[in-house]
Amino acid sequence: MSARLAARRLHTAAATAVVLTVAGAAFLPAVAGAAEQQPAGKPLTMTLGKPAPDAPLSRGGATASMTLTVSNSSDEPQDFSAWLLGKADGPAPIQTDSVVFDVTALDAPATKASVGRQDGGWQGLFYPSSGKLGDGFSVPAKGALTWKVTVGLGKAYPTNDGDLTLQASPLTGFERIDADKSRNTAVFKTDPQIKPGKLTTSWNWDRKVARPGQWAGVTLNTTATGPGEFPAELRRRITAHTLYDTGEHDFLLEAEVGGKRVRLQQAEGDTWDLPPLPKGFGSSSGTASVKLFLSLGDHSDLEADSVVHLKAVYSMGATYDFAESDTEVEAGPVRTTPKPPTTPPAGTGSPSASPSQPASPSPTGTPSATASVTATVAAGTTGGSGTGTTTTTATGSLASTGSGSSGLLAAAAAALVALGGAAAYAGARRRRTVRG
Repeated sequence: MSARLAARRLHTAAATAVVLTVAGAAFLPAVAGAAEQQPAGKPLTMTLGKPAPDAPLSRGGATASMTLTVSNSSDEPQDFSAWLLGKADGPAPIQTDSVVFDVTALDAPATKASVGRQDGGWQGLFYPSSGKLGDGFSVPAKGALTWKVTVGLGKAYPTNDGDLTLQASPLTGFERIDADKSRNTAVFKTDPQIKPGKLTTSWNWDRKVARPGQWAGVTLNTTATGPGEFPAELRRRITAHTLYDTGEHDFLLEAEVGGKRVRLQQAEGDTWDLPPLPKGFGSSSGTASVKLFLSLGDHSDLEADSVVHLKAVYSMGATYDFAESDTEVEAGPVRTTPKPPTTPPAGTGSPSASPSQPASPSPTGTPSATASVTATVAAGTTGGSGTGTTTTTATGSLASTGSGSSGLLAAAAAALVALGGAAAYAGARRRRTVRG
């Protein structure tokens, strides 16, 4: 959600109580969870009655009512404030006009009601008519306050959503209120009954690395399953960030729209808005695919190839984000082309791994003036191997078949001549000694 990232919203303690609907999955309110962890013996107890009539609700049709009672078991007045949080069973978030909501006082001060939204969740609030939104009530010692809560489905309730769930939860002072969700949850069936689908996404990366002047291609695919359709356009926002997102990466993003590549303007940070999916998007729309191209500008601070996290965030109409999807690609600086390995000139290879043994003197003690030795060297050519053969003779003459190392071979020939002369002198001396 991520770089990419655009700064995430800071939520107040009250905002964390909101029900989040992400691609059809629901999360319980944080405030309700915190309340359940509080020790027993709270002075206030909140109870939501059973809806009447207990029948499915149709879009734009009849409503149902239930009582909300708050009792104070202590000997002192206690402050009280609460809201009802709503979520739909399905992929579409519910908007302010999706649900009909009203609260009237039965045994309580005159009351006003209001509908709000936060992070994909629906909120039904109520407060004293003499006050302002967010104000609470005072429950008398050993007394109780009671309200009638009226609920219905608006004409704009999404056709791809099923049952509506409302849960009464403390707005503030949850440490004083016993608001067990088993006593404070109502589920309203919808007419017609449906089995909701999901909003699903997938990514395809072409395995290219994004670099200055080089684009990495990635495709975002969006599909809706199940009956019905989204009642408003789906906005999509792309964010990009690295694991340690501390610098200026100078990301560039283009999208293929109508068969043409267009440069997307950054909304904030490394964040871009994609063309929205139109109102009425559903399973009959098939898969909506958009090809994206990621690159780096000339001022990128990336010094090495890095993993880049791309995130697609979905919102609908006046709602906040309700679904997201992530993938990873690679990005890095301009690749420096390494120098190719140096190719030695033909016929001048590396020394042999098995050097030739020195020539042995003639066993007769008299070297032949025509004795010869052959040396073989590798012809160091890139991508293959070859040999160059050089023959030297004791007479000092040189016959070359490709080697340019005439100085080395000439020295070897001179050594052999000297070795032969020494051997001859030693043999003659031994014969003189024996003859004595």
